[in-house]
Amino acid sequence: FSNVQGYVSWNTQSYNALQLSAEKHFSRGFQFISNFGWSKNLDSSSVATAANVGPVGNPYDLRWNRGLSDMSVPLIWNNTVVYQSPALRGLGRVGSFLLGNWQVSAIWVLHSGLPFSINGPNGGNNSEANIGGDRADSVSGASLNQHQGSKSQWLSQYFNTAAFTANAPGTFGSSPKNLLTGPGFNNLDLGFSKNFPFRERYRLQFRWEMFNAMNRTWFSIPDNSLGDGAFGRITSDNNSPRLMQAALKLYF
Repeated sequence: FSNVQGYVSWNTQSYNALQLSAEKHFSRGFQFISNFGWSKNLDSSSVATAANVGPVGNPYDLRWNRGLSDMSVPLIWNNTVVYQSPALRGLGRVGSFLLGNWQVSAIWVLHSGLPFSINGPNGGNNSEANIGGDRADSVSGASLNQHQGSKSQWLSQYFNTAAFTANAPGTFGSSPKNLLTGPGFNNLDLGFSKNFPFRERYRLQFRWEMFNAMNRTWFSIPDNSLGDGAFGRITSDNNSPRLMQAALKLYF
Protein backbone atom coordinates (compact mmCIF):
# COMPACT_ATOMS: atom_id res chain seq x y z
CA PHE A 1 0.00 0.00 0.00
CA SER A 2 1.32 3.44 -0.89
CA ASN A 3 -0.71 4.98 1.95
CA VAL A 4 -3.55 4.17 4.31
CA GLN A 5 -6.05 6.88 5.21
CA GLY A 6 -8.58 6.95 8.00
CA TYR A 7 -12.12 8.28 7.58
CA VAL A 8 -14.50 9.42 10.27
CA SER A 9 -18.02 10.84 10.07
CA TRP A 10 -17.74 14.15 11.92
CA ASN A 11 -19.20 16.85 9.72
CA THR A 12 -22.85 17.79 9.27
CA GLN A 13 -24.45 20.17 6.83
CA SER A 14 -27.78 21.95 7.00
CA TYR A 15 -29.64 23.46 4.07
CA ASN A 16 -32.88 25.40 4.44
CA ALA A 17 -34.61 27.12 1.58
CA LEU A 18 -37.76 28.69 0.21
CA GLN A 19 -38.19 27.53 -3.38
CA LEU A 20 -40.76 29.01 -5.75
CA SER A 21 -41.53 28.05 -9.33
CA ALA A 22 -43.83 29.48 -12.00
CA GLU A 23 -44.46 27.97 -15.41
CA LYS A 24 -46.55 28.91 -18.44
CA HIS A 25 -47.06 26.21 -21.01
CA PHE A 26 -46.67 27.12 -24.67
CA SER A 27 -49.73 28.97 -25.95
CA ARG A 28 -50.23 31.94 -28.26
CA GLY A 29 -46.56 31.74 -29.14
CA PHE A 30 -45.22 32.19 -25.62
CA GLN A 31 -43.91 30.05 -22.75
CA PHE A 32 -41.68 30.58 -19.71
CA ILE A 33 -40.33 28.83 -16.63
CA SER A 34 -39.11 30.80 -13.60
CA ASN A 35 -37.46 29.30 -10.52
CA PHE A 36 -36.45 31.24 -7.41
CA GLY A 37 -34.54 30.01 -4.36
CA TRP A 38 -33.80 31.77 -1.06
CA SER A 39 -31.56 29.58 1.06
CA LYS A 40 -28.93 29.21 3.75
CA ASN A 41 -26.29 26.49 3.72
CA LEU A 42 -24.16 25.77 6.81
CA ASP A 43 -21.35 23.28 7.27
CA SER A 44 -18.04 22.66 9.00
CA SER A 45 -16.22 21.64 5.84
CA SER A 46 -17.31 22.23 2.26
CA VAL A 47 -15.42 19.27 0.80
CA ALA A 48 -16.42 15.62 0.75
CA THR A 49 -13.49 14.31 2.78
CA ALA A 50 -11.23 15.51 5.57
CA ALA A 51 -8.53 12.96 4.78
CA ASN A 52 -6.47 15.98 3.80
CA VAL A 53 -6.89 18.24 6.83
CA GLY A 54 -6.39 21.44 4.81
CA PRO A 55 -10.12 22.32 4.79
CA VAL A 56 -10.25 22.06 8.60
CA GLY A 57 -8.54 25.24 9.72
CA ASN A 58 -8.68 24.45 13.45
CA PRO A 59 -8.40 20.69 14.10
CA TYR A 60 -8.70 21.23 17.87
CA ASP A 61 -12.17 22.80 17.78
CA LEU A 62 -14.51 21.68 15.01
CA ARG A 63 -17.08 24.30 16.07
CA TRP A 64 -14.60 26.97 14.93
CA ASN A 65 -15.00 25.59 11.40
CA ARG A 66 -18.80 25.87 11.46
CA GLY A 67 -20.33 28.61 9.33
CA LEU A 68 -21.68 29.47 5.92
CA SER A 69 -20.75 26.86 3.35
CA ASP A 70 -18.47 27.70 0.43
CA MET A 71 -21.48 26.63 -1.67
CA SER A 72 -23.94 28.94 0.05
CA VAL A 73 -25.59 31.17 -2.56
CA PRO A 74 -28.61 32.64 -0.75
CA LEU A 75 -30.49 34.07 -3.75
CA ILE A 76 -30.84 32.29 -7.09
CA TRP A 77 -33.32 33.19 -9.84
CA ASN A 78 -33.37 31.22 -13.11
CA ASN A 79 -35.65 32.08 -16.05
CA THR A 80 -36.20 30.57 -19.49
CA VAL A 81 -38.42 32.18 -22.13
CA VAL A 82 -39.49 31.16 -25.64
CA TYR A 83 -41.48 33.47 -27.93
CA GLN A 84 -42.77 32.67 -31.41
CA SER A 85 -43.54 35.81 -33.41
CA PRO A 86 -46.72 36.00 -35.56
CA ALA A 87 -46.68 34.91 -39.19
CA LEU A 88 -47.30 38.54 -40.32
CA ARG A 89 -49.26 37.44 -43.38
CA GLY A 90 -50.47 41.02 -43.79
CA LEU A 91 -47.01 41.91 -45.09
CA GLY A 92 -47.49 39.71 -48.12
CA ARG A 93 -45.75 36.52 -49.10
CA VAL A 94 -42.22 37.95 -49.18
CA GLY A 95 -42.63 40.01 -46.01
CA SER A 96 -44.08 37.06 -44.10
CA PHE A 97 -41.33 34.79 -45.41
CA LEU A 98 -38.59 37.12 -44.16
CA LEU A 99 -40.08 38.66 -41.00
CA GLY A 100 -42.73 36.24 -39.74
CA ASN A 101 -42.44 33.20 -37.46
CA TRP A 102 -39.16 34.07 -35.78
CA GLN A 103 -38.46 32.25 -32.53
CA VAL A 104 -36.73 34.12 -29.70
CA SER A 105 -35.39 32.18 -26.73
CA ALA A 106 -33.65 33.46 -23.62
CA ILE A 107 -32.01 32.14 -20.46
CA TRP A 108 -31.64 34.75 -17.71
CA VAL A 109 -29.77 33.78 -14.54
CA LEU A 110 -29.20 35.94 -11.47
CA HIS A 111 -27.65 34.87 -8.20
CA SER A 112 -25.82 36.21 -5.17
CA GLY A 113 -22.06 36.32 -5.07
CA LEU A 114 -19.85 33.60 -3.62
CA PRO A 115 -18.96 33.74 0.09
CA PHE A 116 -15.39 34.12 1.31
CA SER A 117 -13.42 34.34 4.53
CA ILE A 118 -10.52 36.63 5.43
CA ASN A 119 -7.38 34.52 5.59
CA GLY A 120 -4.76 35.15 8.22
CA PRO A 121 -1.24 36.37 7.39
CA ASN A 122 1.93 34.31 7.10
CA GLY A 123 0.26 31.89 4.71
CA GLY A 124 -2.58 31.37 7.18
CA ASN A 125 -0.17 29.78 9.67
CA ASN A 126 0.16 32.20 12.59
CA SER A 127 -1.38 29.41 14.67
CA GLU A 128 1.67 27.29 13.79
CA ALA A 129 -0.66 24.32 13.20
CA ASN A 130 0.96 23.90 9.74
CA ILE A 131 -2.46 23.69 8.06
CA GLY A 132 -2.64 27.16 6.51
CA GLY A 133 -6.29 27.62 7.40
CA ASP A 134 -6.12 30.50 9.90
CA ARG A 135 -8.55 33.39 9.63
CA ALA A 136 -7.81 36.99 10.54
CA ASP A 137 -9.12 38.61 13.71
CA SER A 138 -12.10 40.95 13.48
CA VAL A 139 -11.62 44.48 14.79
CA SER A 140 -14.34 45.16 17.33
CA GLY A 141 -16.88 47.76 16.20
CA ALA A 142 -15.42 48.18 12.71
CA SER A 143 -17.87 48.32 9.83
CA LEU A 144 -17.34 45.97 6.90
CA ASN A 145 -18.52 48.49 4.25
CA GLN A 146 -18.86 45.75 1.67
CA HIS A 147 -19.40 46.71 -2.01
CA GLN A 148 -19.69 50.45 -1.33
CA GLY A 149 -19.33 53.45 -3.62
CA SER A 150 -18.84 53.55 -7.37
CA LYS A 151 -17.63 50.61 -9.43
CA SER A 152 -14.05 51.87 -9.49
CA GLN A 153 -14.16 52.34 -5.72
CA TRP A 154 -15.38 48.86 -4.81
CA LEU A 155 -13.06 47.27 -7.33
CA SER A 156 -10.08 48.90 -5.61
CA GLN A 157 -11.42 48.29 -2.08
CA TYR A 158 -14.33 45.87 -1.90
CA PHE A 159 -14.55 45.92 1.89
CA ASN A 160 -13.08 47.83 4.81
CA THR A 161 -9.64 46.27 5.10
CA ALA A 162 -9.14 48.04 8.45
CA ALA A 163 -11.88 45.81 9.91
CA PHE A 164 -9.37 42.94 10.13
CA THR A 165 -6.06 42.43 11.84
CA ALA A 166 -3.54 39.62 12.15
CA ASN A 167 -4.47 36.77 14.48
CA ALA A 168 -2.05 36.43 17.36
CA PRO A 169 0.56 33.63 17.21
CA GLY A 170 -0.90 30.40 18.52
CA THR A 171 -4.50 31.40 17.69
CA PHE A 172 -6.69 30.61 14.69
CA GLY A 173 -8.48 33.94 14.24
CA SER A 174 -11.80 35.34 15.43
CA SER A 175 -13.47 36.42 12.17
CA PRO A 176 -16.35 34.14 11.15
CA LYS A 177 -16.15 31.69 8.29
CA ASN A 178 -17.36 33.12 4.96
CA LEU A 179 -18.20 36.46 6.54
CA LEU A 180 -18.28 38.36 3.24
CA THR A 181 -19.91 37.85 -0.15
CA GLY A 182 -18.42 38.58 -3.56
CA PRO A 183 -20.14 40.36 -6.46
CA GLY A 184 -23.33 38.80 -7.81
CA PHE A 185 -23.96 37.15 -11.16
CA ASN A 186 -26.33 38.49 -13.85
CA ASN A 187 -26.22 36.75 -17.23
CA LEU A 188 -28.54 36.74 -20.25
CA ASP A 189 -28.20 34.31 -23.16
CA LEU A 190 -30.29 34.99 -26.28
CA GLY A 191 -31.12 32.96 -29.36
CA PHE A 192 -32.94 33.89 -32.58
CA SER A 193 -34.00 31.26 -35.10
CA LYS A 194 -36.24 30.93 -38.15
CA ASN A 195 -37.18 28.15 -40.52
CA PHE A 196 -37.43 28.94 -44.23
CA PRO A 197 -39.43 26.15 -45.93
CA PHE A 198 -39.17 25.57 -49.66
CA ARG A 199 -40.27 22.90 -52.16
CA GLU A 200 -42.49 21.20 -49.54
CA ARG A 201 -39.98 18.72 -48.10
CA TYR A 202 -37.06 21.10 -47.44
CA ARG A 203 -36.44 23.83 -44.90
CA LEU A 204 -33.42 25.93 -44.06
CA GLN A 205 -33.00 26.95 -40.44
CA PHE A 206 -31.03 30.05 -39.49
CA ARG A 207 -29.82 30.50 -35.91
CA TRP A 208 -28.06 33.39 -34.23
CA GLU A 209 -27.05 32.93 -30.59
CA MET A 210 -25.48 35.27 -28.06
CA PHE A 211 -23.91 34.13 -24.80
CA ASN A 212 -23.61 36.84 -22.14
CA ALA A 213 -25.65 39.02 -24.48
CA MET A 214 -25.41 42.12 -22.25
CA ASN A 215 -21.63 41.69 -21.97
CA ARG A 216 -21.74 41.85 -18.17
CA THR A 217 -18.64 41.03 -16.14
CA TRP A 218 -18.95 38.68 -13.19
CA PHE A 219 -16.11 39.82 -10.98
CA SER A 220 -14.21 37.37 -8.78
CA ILE A 221 -13.98 37.70 -5.03
CA PRO A 222 -11.35 40.22 -3.89
CA ASP A 223 -7.93 39.28 -2.58
CA ASN A 224 -8.84 37.93 0.87
CA SER A 225 -5.42 37.22 2.38
CA LEU A 226 -4.39 39.73 5.03
CA GLY A 227 -0.95 41.15 4.34
CA ASP A 228 -1.08 40.78 0.55
CA GLY A 229 -0.33 43.90 -1.44
CA ALA A 230 -3.69 43.57 -3.23
CA PHE A 231 -5.68 42.81 -0.06
CA GLY A 232 -9.30 43.91 -0.59
CA ARG A 233 -8.91 44.52 -4.34
CA ILE A 234 -10.68 42.68 -7.16
CA THR A 235 -8.20 41.82 -9.88
CA SER A 236 -9.96 39.15 -11.99
CA ASP A 237 -13.32 37.93 -13.27
CA ASN A 238 -15.12 34.59 -13.56
CA ASN A 239 -16.84 34.72 -16.95
CA SER A 240 -16.23 35.32 -20.63
CA PRO A 241 -17.21 38.43 -22.62
CA ARG A 242 -20.10 38.35 -25.07
CA LEU A 243 -19.81 35.50 -27.57
CA MET A 244 -21.95 35.21 -30.71
CA GLN A 245 -22.37 32.46 -33.24
CA ALA A 246 -24.50 31.91 -36.34
CA ALA A 247 -25.49 28.66 -38.01
CA LEU A 248 -27.41 27.32 -41.01
CA LYS A 249 -29.02 23.90 -41.00
CA LEU A 250 -30.72 22.18 -43.92
CA TYR A 251 -33.58 19.76 -43.18
CA PHE A 252 -34.59 17.28 -45.85
